[in-house]
Amino acid sequence: MKNLNKHIESNKGLKVVHGTMEIANQMYTITEGLKRCNVDAKSVNYYPSYLNYKSDFMFNLSAFNINEADKLTKELATLLIRENDVFHFHFGTSLTVDYSDLITLKNLNKKVFMHHWGSDVRLFSKAVIKNPYVKVKNSDEKGIIQRLAFLGNHIENCIVSDFELYEYVKDFYKNVYIIKQAIDIEQYQANIKPQNDKLCIVHAPTSAGIKGTPYVIKVIEELKDKYDFDFKLVQGTSHLEAKKIYEMADIIIDQLLTGTYGLLAIEAMAMGKVVICWISEDMKNNYSDELPIISANPDTLKEKLEYIIKNKDMLEEVGKRSRQFVEKYHNSEMIVKDLLKLYNSEI
Repeated sequence: MKNLNKHIESNKGLKVVHGTMEIANQMYTITEGLKRCNVDAKSVNYYPSYLNYKSDFMFNLSAFNINEADKLTKELATLLIRENDVFHFHFGTSLTVDYSDLITLKNLNKKVFMHHWGSDVRLFSKAVIKNPYVKVKNSDEKGIIQRLAFLGNHIENCIVSDFELYEYVKDFYKNVYIIKQAIDIEQYQANIKPQNDKLCIVHAPTSAGIKGTPYVIKVIEELKDKYDFDFKLVQGTSHLEAKKIYEMADIIIDQLLTGTYGLLAIEAMAMGKVVICWISEDMKNNYSDELPIISANPDTLKEKLEYIIKNKDMLEEVGKRSRQFVEKYHNSEMIVKDLLKLYNSEI
C-alpha cells in the first residue's frame, strides 16, 4: 500500500486530455483509471453515438456547420492547451477540425500521443497479404497514407493495441508503443457457469460487413435445423443495454474477418464467456499462448460452433480461463500504469 500511495502521489499535478473520438469506451476507461492515480484527466468527445459512452465533455460536431465547429473547437483548444500537459488523441482526431492545434502543441513542446484503433490506419493491400478474409471500412488507401504522413509530421508518439496495427503506422511516427486495450474489470461480473436452460449465442456487430455478420447468420440458420438454442443479434443498442444481454450469453461471437480480437471479445471474456473470433495465423504468434478465444473464420465457424454446442461441458473451464486472461492482460489499472510511464518519460 505504501508503494501504491507513493506511485499515486507522484502523479499529482499531471493534467491529461483524451480526445476527441470515443472508441470502444477506451477514453472513458483510461481517464477514469488515471483519476484513480491522482491524475487530473478528462475526456473530450466530439462524435457521440448510439452506444452512449460517457465522457467528461461532449460536443456533437455534426450539430454545427463547419464555421461554427471551427470556432467552437478552436476556443476549446485554446483553453485546454493552456491548462494541460499531456494530450492523448484517438483515431486520427485532434482538438480542432483543421488540426491547427497540433502546430500550437508542437511549438509549446507539449507531450502529444496519437492512438490509432483500426479502420483509421488499416490498409487492405497490406492486410490481405496475411489475412485473406479481411475487409476494411475505408478503402481510400491514398487518403489514409496522406493522413498518417501529416500526423506523423506533427506528432512523434503513436500508440496501437497490437502488432497488426503496428505494421500500418511504424513508418510514419518516430516512436510507436504497443499498449493493450483497457477494461475496468470491476465493472464486469464473471458468470462462469451456463446462464440458461438453452444455450444462448450472441453476436453484436457495430459494423456487420466488417465483422462478418452475414456468415454468422448463415451458420446460425443452418445449425438451428439440428440443435435447440437461442440466438441474439445485438445492433443499434446502447453499450449499457448490450452489456445486459452479454451477461446472459453462453457464447459470444466477435469479428470473423479482421484476424484480431477487439473490445467485445475482451468484455465477453471478462464476464467468463466463451468467445469465438478469427485470430489469423500471423497474429497467433503475437498473442500469448494463454489466449482462450476459439478461433474461427467464415470457413470454419460452423464446425467450431457445432463442436461447442455438442460439448457444453467445456463452457465453464474456458470461461474461467477467459476471465483470468483479461485480469492478466487487459486490467485498466495495469494499462494506466503503462501509459503513465509514457506520460512521465522524457521522450
